[in-house]
Amino acid sequence: MGGRVGRAAMTASTRPGSRPSPAGAERGRERAARERATPARPASPPRFRGPAWLDGPMTSSHLVLGSAGLLLAIGLVMVFSASAIEAALADEPAWAPGVKQVALACVGLVAMFAALRMPVGFLRRWSPIALIAAVVLLLAVLVPGIGVKLNGARQWIDLGFTYFQPSELAKLVFALWGAHVLALRERYLTTTSLLVPVLPVFGILSLLLIAEPDFGAVVSLGLVLVGLLWGGGMPLRWFGWFVLAGAALLAGMITLAPYRMARITAFLDPFADPTDGGFQAIRGMYALATGGFWGVGLGNSAMKWNLLPHAESDYIFAIIGEELGFLGCLVVVTLYGVLAWAGFRIARRSADRFVQLASVAITVWLVGQAAMNMGYVVGLLPVTGVQLPLISAGGTSLVLTLFIVGLLARFARAEPAAIEAQRQQSRSRLARFLLPVPAAAVDPVRPRRRPEDRQPAPTVAGGGRTVLHPRSGPPRRDPPRSVRPDRELGTRERRGRSVPTRERGPDGTGNAPRQTPPPGASRRPGSPR
Repeated sequence: MGGRVGRAAMTASTRPGSRPSPAGAERGRERAARERATPARPASPPRFRGPAWLDGPMTSSHLVLGSAGLLLAIGLVMVFSASAIEAALADEPAWAPGVKQVALACVGLVAMFAALRMPVGFLRRWSPIALIAAVVLLLAVLVPGIGVKLNGARQWIDLGFTYFQPSELAKLVFALWGAHVLALRERYLTTTSLLVPVLPVFGILSLLLIAEPDFGAVVSLGLVLVGLLWGGGMPLRWFGWFVLAGAALLAGMITLAPYRMARITAFLDPFADPTDGGFQAIRGMYALATGGFWGVGLGNSAMKWNLLPHAESDYIFAIIGEELGFLGCLVVVTLYGVLAWAGFRIARRSADRFVQLASVAITVWLVGQAAMNMGYVVGLLPVTGVQLPLISAGGTSLVLTLFIVGLLARFARAEPAAIEAQRQQSRSRLARFLLPVPAAAVDPVRPRRRPEDRQPAPTVAGGGRTVLHPRSGPPRRDPPRSVRPDRELGTRERRGRSVPTRERGPDGTGNAPRQTPPPGASRRPGSPR
């Protein structure tokens, strides 16, 4: 009862127009005095603080190039080690596959430096044409006379010195085109406009890839789609629907091709069929188990003696685990983690919407494909046949991946803080040629013409008068009244507003009275009314 009375008294004392009691006013003054006397608690420092160079303006570029360079070096060494024995058993020079991989890496480095110098506007302008070219190549690879069928799939085009795989190009082009389209629709982007241009193109490319068949490329293309939709702001509930649709599509593909069901069964229990479906998965586990923590030593793998199929490409992570052990695998995983962090850092710090979307899509694609490869090697995912980026042997994949690394580094150098830092530091002539400083953080889709390159406006017949601007130099012809009926003659545009001009008098001032024709006089066309 006493509590109710106390609460009622307090409520009554705080009503508008009511007078607080002397005791309540005194308590309020004491509380305010205590709050003023109590010092403000300082803001707690962050729990985990990294080194200062992580917040530098050029950190993103350094991390991308550094992690990718280390992964490339590890890949070249492991391709030499994993392919030498198989080449020797095939009566070929043991060093031939490794030298071929080095030559392709040199071509990829050239492509990477080309990407470092490539304007963002150039990528956006040519992405629709590149998408059409990718579709044509995916159609051409299905033609028996053009496409080469290897391991039961028609996925390559023979170039003489190497095989070209159009599906790798299609993934890159789809990422750039999708980022360009979503960046154009950013101001009026809705769920429908986010899905309609990107999802149908994904479906067309997926059908062409399934016709090869190349299910691993479809999954990698799906990673690009997820990156684009995630970067575009797709609600999370839609990704749940995508998972259900993907499961239904997978069930339909398994029904059409029973060999895919064998892969699922081999993933669930590889020892149920150790000589066929689970043969590769079991040998990969044996390689990892043999390596242990320290590994058996570089070049001492036993599984590369033609015991593990595709040891230099699909299952090269197993050879890394066997020769370099758990520590070698941990280094590889850490480098991919650094690459992922750098890619998302570029997307977060960039001012260009196209760069943000493309960085997210490319990073999700590269890191997701690496996770898929390492996942099926260790037995956590079914075998899809995707390669380990920058490490597995392959021509098209390696060159295009290095080109993508160059694009990420180019995007990192276009961060506003990075542009300012590059302009302030002194650079040699070679550095300025190889790594030019981007002109602006946001590159326009169409290049802007300089004022001196603009052609003068054509003379319009039927009137018009010349207006002299003090800063323009040569005179300019304004269109006649019939062409621009919304503006009166005797006006000119200054900073987007129509400001009336005054006719000059004989003394050079603007105080001349307006000449008004007498009543009934005819007006000539173009004269002020």
